Amino acid sequence: MADPESNQEAVNSSAARTDEAPQGAAASSSVAGAVGMTTSGESESDDSEMGRLQALLEARGLPPHLFGPLGPRMSQLFHRTIGSGASSKAQQLLQGLQASDESQQLQAVIEMCQLLVMGNEETLGGFPVKSVVPALITLLQMEHNFDIMNHACRALTYMMEALPRSSAVVVDAIPVFLEKLQVIQCIDVAEQALTALEMLPRRHSKAILQAGGLADCLLYLEFFSINAQRNALAIAANCCQSITPDEFHFVADSLPLLTQRLTHQDKKSSISSSFREFILTFKNSDIFNL
Repeated sequence: MADPESNQEAVNSSAARTDEAPQGAAASSSVAGAVGMTTSGESESDDSEMGRLQALLEARGLPPHLFGPLGPRMSQLFHRTIGSGASSKAQQLLQGLQASDESQQLQAVIEMCQLLVMGNEETLGGFPVKSVVPALITLLQMEHNFDIMNHACRALTYMMEALPRSSAVVVDAIPVFLEKLQVIQCIDVAEQALTALEMLPRRHSKAILQAGGLADCLLYLEFFSINAQRNALAIAANCCQSITPDEFHFVADSLPLLTQRLTHQDKKSSISSSFREFILTFKNSDIFNL
């Protein structure tokens, strides 16, 4: 005959195993959720996400010393997964940029700005630069829709900031950027075009100069904000790096304005340091020996 106390212990042991099963399932679910969380592409930093994952795994019993060796592999997998998600998202937004409906285009270019401003070379691996840039240039030419033009210009600026090597493709937008400075229909678009031009590396300044960009950047200088004026003058200084005698005609018409601006004593004279850089660069060139 079975001992009542033994029977009771068996019942308690069975109940304990029954309770542990859901807890184990919950723990597994939590860990799986944490790993899934790393693929979400949220706006939090990568280090923060990895720290949260490590804390959760340690809370579930993973020894801290094991996370050290596993960390680089998990971080690599994390970045690869995020990059894949961003590339897929970019492809979806590209279709929106190329849509025929302007409301869809506007929504897509706004989301493209958000994707780029939060990204970098690691999280935006595989980003289709060569496909997205022409689509954004097309939107930048939609003269009747200032919102689309402004966001397209911002997207190109954010792209160069997040993916510096994309400037080799964005350089194709220089003529369109300059068009926004030749006839100003929207001051916001014009100033954003100056920001994009200033963002281009100095190695592309010759392309700006030879496209007549120096005169275009200074054409409506008085109408721009202080920050936009600084950008315009920084572009002017970059354009005159290593200028040759054969390129003097690109600069000649702007010299009177530059000389006049150097003598201004109002608040805007605080930006004259960019002009001084311009003049010093110009004086050190061979043109003054002609």
